[in-house]
Amino acid sequence: MFTQHPELFPEERRALILSGVVSVGMTPFEAKLAGGAFAYKVVADKAKWPEHSDPLKVMWAQSIQADNSEIWMMFKNSSQFPGRNNAPFRVYFERGRAIKIEKLKE
Repeated sequence: MFTQHPELFPEERRALILSGVVSVGMTPFEAKLAGGAFAYKVVADKAKWPEHSDPLKVMWAQSIQADNSEIWMMFKNSSQFPGRNNAPFRVYFERGRAIKIEKLKE
């Protein structure tokens, strides 16, 4: 994907994605690529999205044209926190970018 669409993946985040590490500033799509399987919660921006909009469409749209939707993605992997096997963590997004990553209790 990096070679087909380099404009979508800033150079500084490519190594993180390939290493399986989600970082502050990533879009939901970048976080998905880095973090792997996930659960999610989406509160769509009512000014942009009609009621009952597909939450995954809302989530992926943030990577291209951010709005005021609120997104939480929960992951569990071995790469986010070195030495912690399958550590669960949550990523909170505002305006299409990760602003907070919190380690969850196992």
